[in-house]
Order: sequence, then structure tokens, then C-alpha cells
Amino acid sequence: MVGPRLGRVRAWVRAWIPTSFWIAAFVQTVFLIALAASDGYDVARSGEGLRVVLTYATVFALFGPIHLLVRSQRWAWRITALVYVLFVAFHFAHFETTGSFDYGFVHANVRELATPLGRRIVLANVRPWEIAVFLLVPLTFMAAFMRWPARPWRGTERARRVALGVYALLLIGAPMARIRTHEPLTDFAISAFRFHAVRRAAAATLPGAEFPLVHESIPSARARAIAGVGAAAGAAADGARPHVLLLFLESWSAQYADKARPDGRKFTPFFDQWRREGLTFDHFYGNSVQSSRGHFATLCSMIPMVHAKEFVDIPNTRVHCLPKVLGEHGYATSFHSASDEPDFDSAAKYLTQIGFDDVRFAQEHTVSQDPAFWGVGLQDDVFYERFFESLDAKVAREPGKPQFAVLANASHHYPFDKNPKHVPDPEDDGKSSKYRRNYTASLTAADTWLNTFFEALDRRPAFRDAIVILVGDHSFPADEHGIHFNGLGSFEEAFRIGFALHWRGHVAPHVITDRAASQIDLAPTIVDLLQIRAPTHFAGRSLVADDDPRPPVPLVQPYDGVQLAAVQWPFKLAVHESAEQEHLYNLAQDPDEENDLMGQEAFAREVATLRQTIVRIHASEALLLADRVWPLHP
Repeated sequence: MVGPRLGRVRAWVRAWIPTSFWIAAFVQTVFLIALAASDGYDVARSGEGLRVVLTYATVFALFGPIHLLVRSQRWAWRITALVYVLFVAFHFAHFETTGSFDYGFVHANVRELATPLGRRIVLANVRPWEIAVFLLVPLTFMAAFMRWPARPWRGTERARRVALGVYALLLIGAPMARIRTHEPLTDFAISAFRFHAVRRAAAATLPGAEFPLVHESIPSARARAIAGVGAAAGAAADGARPHVLLLFLESWSAQYADKARPDGRKFTPFFDQWRREGLTFDHFYGNSVQSSRGHFATLCSMIPMVHAKEFVDIPNTRVHCLPKVLGEHGYATSFHSASDEPDFDSAAKYLTQIGFDDVRFAQEHTVSQDPAFWGVGLQDDVFYERFFESLDAKVAREPGKPQFAVLANASHHYPFDKNPKHVPDPEDDGKSSKYRRNYTASLTAADTWLNTFFEALDRRPAFRDAIVILVGDHSFPADEHGIHFNGLGSFEEAFRIGFALHWRGHVAPHVITDRAASQIDLAPTIVDLLQIRAPTHFAGRSLVADDDPRPPVPLVQPYDGVQLAAVQWPFKLAVHESAEQEHLYNLAQDPDEENDLMGQEAFAREVATLRQTIVRIHASEALLLADRVWPLHP
């Protein structure tokens, strides 16, 4: 009796549930375990159990319809194999990007894979055993599809329609219910739909004026006092303008500023000393998470885009950035990169387009011969010495002409272990992961080389009166919340960066602890200090102007389902767009962002204010996409 019944059950299971599902479900389980082990598993705030169940239901719905709809066994196998290959490949990409792989990630970065630097970054942590275990081994399971193919559907037409309805409900119902699963194919498709839907919605937020960002930048009274000119002088001050040097510090997290290891060794002693001797903020932010986005925010004083890269995706959008403004007021403008990849993110082309007279990257032909070239560029101390030699020559050729020179170093770069002399920090508290030990050791090495910059600067009397700014191009998490990839999350360590401004004899040392500021405030600050009066589209505010309270700081995490944030110290609103979740934190009382205040009536006003900044982020992107930033003839 049991035998015939068991036979019928087995026949039903084989008819309804193809072999491909069992294999795919096993692969799904392997990757869930691997993601959890590598901290790439993103846990929903609620309903995680249902999410896991729906993950496997979605896998079932991916493969089940094939043997219902395709009559030919040969074509059924081919389609199954194609879906399975994509299923494995997307899982592998998800694992290697530590969980940040979605349509937005691919859209923003796929072109960079064509460059050597892009391939080096992507392949930096891909190990042969991972390719074997997580890619090649799962793909060999396809042989089982041929050995145990699904039987053709033998049920009634009504049963077929019911089954297809169930599959459609599983594939469409979860997305409509705003439930993300861990199944990569449908999640990628959903992220693509959301990506373009949000782009269309952003256009609806555009202000009415044709060029709403254009305004007159007028020197502030406080900046006039700092510069030492009379109140009536303003832009008419005829004194020689100072040189301006701006150094981008690669991946420079502020989480380690003024902090020491258990043995007393500071993480960044040289930077710490220098920042305290100038103007700095304890809460200074990079507006996004990649170098080109940080360069754009700093030099153009605009919020980085959510769904595109400015250097690559909007090369024809008219902008009037800081190099162009300073060039129009007599400055020679140059950009110096320690990288040898001018085509990565179309950097050299875009930097020239926004007004730099001279754009220089490391010489590619010296890479194989130069021991100072490793990782993604020249070692920082060598880069600084070569930069100042180049600048000396420019000053000699153009005596009396003020210089605006921007540097971008490269040694402290993901994955933070490519220095031939790299030694990770030792395990000292039983908690530090290998990622943090690599990061902090690399950070300290970069800080040591930074002293070369200070020494070279001090040896040059021509730059004694220069305005010198050090700022992180973006931050980088080092497992503070179990995250060691900057394409994930919107915690403080993803955005807080080092910053310091020096102008000897003008700007007094001042550590600001009760306000937040960001990269978009630097261009207005420089123009303010230089007493330049000119039309601009700068979205930030001068850091030296009397401007309290300051508007909230906008933060853009374009990956990981898009996470946007706004900070008006001490409150931070974090919005996870794909999950449709909002979280509010008081950073002064809760620096680890563990106590969500969202929903408490006492903070309704703060939430309303910060939400306006989230709208502002989308409006800024819409203006850039619509080419409504700067008129052709101002």
C-alpha cells in the first residue's frame, strides 16, 4: 500500500519539481552560507524568515515554468541551462562584491571593467579557490540536468494554468509586496525596474526656474576679515592672491582620527597634528563613496548622482566648477594624479572639461621599471616629491601667477594590502578582522608618507602663504559594522572623512564639534576666502561664513539598493530606497546607529527637515540629467 502511494508521490514531485530546482536550491544555500560568512548577507529589519522562504519559492518559480511551457526536451534543457548559468553567475558576482551587486552597481561600473585599473580593482580579492568552489563547481552540476531531465508535463490543462499562476504569483507577488529576496536574478530585474522608475520620478522634483542653482557668490564679512581686506573691498581687492593646494586623500576614514591602538600608537599621528593646527570638523563627510564622485562633489559643489557617474554618464552637461571659476580670475589650474589610468571613469577628459589647464597622471611606461609604482599608482611619498618638482617648474615659468593645484594620491587604496612592504596590524583585542588590520596598517603607512608632503611644503617659501586643504576623496568601512566594502550601507564609516584647512596667519586653529559639513562646501569656501565675486551654481556653503544653522549634509550610497542619508548634527536620517525603510539616529548619543528614533513624535520636525534633503538629492540629479545646471551664456 505504501509502495504505490510513495510511487505516486515521487511521480508527482518529479512532474511538478524539476531536477534543476533541487540543484539550484542547493547552490542558493551554499551562497547564503558564504555571504553570511563573509558579512555580505543583508538582514531585513523585519520579516527575514519570510524573506528566506520566498527566496526558495522564487528559485522554484524560476525553473518550474520551463517544463510547463516548453514541449521540446532539447529546448527545455537549453533554456534551463541558460537560466542556471545566469543564476550561478549572478550569485558569484553578488558574493564577490560583498552583496552590493545590483543593476545600479552594474550600470555605474561596467564600463570601467574595460580599463586595466578597473580589472585590477574588481579582481583584487577574487581568489582561485573561490572561482573553483563558487563558480566552476556549481556549473558542473548542469550535467545532472541531462542525466535527470524533467519529465514533460502530463497534467490537465487546468492544472497547467493553475501551476503557471502560482509561479507568476511567486515571481511578481514578492516584488509588488516590496519584499526583497536573496535570489539574484529576480532581485537584479527588480533593481533595474526601480532604477529607471526612480529616474523618472526624479524629474518630477525639478524646480520651476530653468537654471535654479545659478546665483551670485558674494564674499562673506567673516571671509573678508580672514583675508584681511576692508568691508568695501570685496572682489575688488587687488592684492596678490595666494596659491591654493588641495590634496585628495584616498579612502581616508575619519573614524581613526585622534585615536590610538591599545599599545598607544596613533593611527594617523601626522594628520592628527596638522588638522588641529587649522580649521577642521569632527563631523565632515564625503558626499558619496567613490573617488570620481568625491572629486565631482568637491570641485563642482554639487551633490553626486544616485544612478549615474558624472564623469562618464553626463559629459555634455554644462557645469561651471571651481577650476573654471578660478581660471577666470587669473589662476593657473592643474590636477595631478598618482594613478596611471587617465581613462578610468573618463577622469582626464572630464577634469580637462571642467577647467583644468594641466591634467597629469603617472606615466604608464614607467610602471614596469619604477619600484615606487605598485597597487594602483605611485607610492605617496614619491608622488608628493614629484608633484612639488612639477609645481616648482610651473611657478618658475609663470612668476606672479597664482596656482590652483589639486593632487590625488593612490597608495591607501582597496584592498589595502598591495604595498610590497605591507604588514597587517597585529590582532590586539580579539575583535579586529583581517580587513580592519589591513586597512589600519595601510592608513598609518599613508599617514607616514603624508609627512613628506608637509616637509616639502615647508621647504618652499613661495607656498608659505598658500591655502592648503586636505580632504578624503571618500571614506571606507573597515568592519566597524561587519562591512568592509564601500558599496554597502550608509553607516558613518561609509561617509565620514578627514578634512583640514590651513592658511597661515589667516585661519586660526579651530576644531568644530557641533556642526556637520561636507565636500560640497569646499568650493564655496575657497571662493569666499579668495574674495571672488562671481555667478556660480555651487550647492554648498562657505565653511567660514556665519551660517548657522547649516543646511543638512546630503549623502549618497548609490549601491546596495540605494541608500540616501541627510545629517544635520546631531540627527541623521537614513533612507533605504529599495527596502522603503527610514531610520533616524541621534549621532551624539548613539554614534553606532543602533537606536532608531523613527516614529517618535518628538522628532517629527527633524525628520521633516531631513526628508527635504533626500528630495534635494533627487532634484540635483534630475537637473544634471536635464542639462539645467549652467546656462551656455551666463
